[in-house]
Amino acid sequence: KGKRLKQAKEEATAEIDHYRLQREKEFRNKETNVMGSQGNLSAKIEEQTTEAIRNLTSSYHRNMESMMKKLLSTICDISPEIHPNFRPEV
Repeated sequence: KGKRLKQAKEEATAEIDHYRLQREKEFRNKETNVMGSQGNLSAKIEEQTTEAIRNLTSSYHRNMESMMKKLLSTICDISPEIHPNFRPEV
């Protein structure tokens, strides 16, 4: 009877180990699938960010000269006027 109990215990332990290995393998497969998806997403986000930076840089270079001219013309064109509330003292 003791031999059968010992043999049953060993069989149960082997079965548990086999089940544990199978579940760990499934878990690793699912983990690589999820992490692979995240890797693809991060690569896609990086590509979109690079494209946005490139677009902003090209827009900056295209519009910089005209905006500087507008800014300088607005600042440097001085036309002195008397303020409407000014009252000359008599």
